Amino acid sequence: LVVNYGLYREMEVFRPKPVSRDQMTRFHSDDYINFLRIINPDNMSEYLRHLQRFNVGEDCPVFDGLFEFCQLYTSGSIGGAVRLNKAQNDIVINWAGGLHH
Repeated sequence: LVVNYGLYREMEVFRPKPVSRDQMTRFHSDDYINFLRIINPDNMSEYLRHLQRFNVGEDCPVFDGLFEFCQLYTSGSIGGAVRLNKAQNDIVINWAGGLHH
């Protein structure tokens, strides 16, 4: 839709600075962030209780690079909020924000 309606011509792509693990723990527990760092498709069977606790598996699949993916879209959400707070933009959209919740 963005392309078909030509909206991309009015958009600016912002590539934020990656947030740190510590910045991510300001909004999520240390346990959850640590879980995202260690879980992968090869070791899922060792973390069944964690998968259930954090509601990860079916709708939020485990894949290689999961932590980096979450770190990237978290960076977009935080970076977008900063741009709004500094009045650098009126509207920001993070297309991937919150996908792994």
